Amino acid sequence: RLRTISPQIFLEGSMAGELTLRIDGDGASIRIFYSKLIPRFEDCKTSAEENNNGDNEPARCTIKVDSKKLHACLQWQATMARSVSSAVLCMVENEMLVLHIMLNPGDVGFFTYYVPVHFLSPDQID
Repeated sequence: RLRTISPQIFLEGSMAGELTLRIDGDGASIRIFYSKLIPRFEDCKTSAEENNNGDNEPARCTIKVDSKKLHACLQWQATMARSVSSAVLCMVENEMLVLHIMLNPGDVGFFTYYVPVHFLSPDQID
């Protein structure tokens, strides 16, 4: 339903297990918060590498995607929600959004969606 308000959606995720969906339309700004998500640390920088700048904040990423493209890759949820065993959302700032869905039972297979992102300059990132 958010895609009717604005053509773009901002996604902000952190390795602290938080995800925020934000949409800004004429006269309204909507934010949807998800917490207690389980981050995956495989192939991530170690804590020492990540904290070279001295702060103890978890890694964060903000991306801007086309709402119609995001909606197209999430349509499976309405018909296959019971068949999904897990999903992984990977965001790379100004590069890509990848959604990987594992089906249940595991031997059935998986879906992987690549969603291109819009470039965000530093002043556009909250």
